[in-house]
Amino acid sequence: MQMVELEKLSDTDEIEEIWKLIQRHQTYTKSERAAKILADWEDMINRFVKVIPKDYKRMLKSLKEAKEQGLSGEDAIQAAFEANMRDIARVGGG
Repeated sequence: MQMVELEKLSDTDEIEEIWKLIQRHQTYTKSERAAKILADWEDMINRFVKVIPKDYKRMLKSLKEAKEQGLSGEDAIQAAFEANMRDIARVGGG
């Protein structure tokens, strides 16, 4: 049973955050490897893989659905938590 999924980066915000992290690392450490990654960014970004726990992904989905139903803040979090607790995939470990 796998507890995580591997995904390609597709979200623009995620890609931008990775770039910023590598750029910051290069600035502070003068890393040659980071500089090479940034110099060939368009090719290199395709080599990155997101590792995401299945439970966390399910919770993010439930939170998004709660917000789409008009809930916000703690109400959205509570609704997502309750939906995740009832999710058969979580109970089954899948």
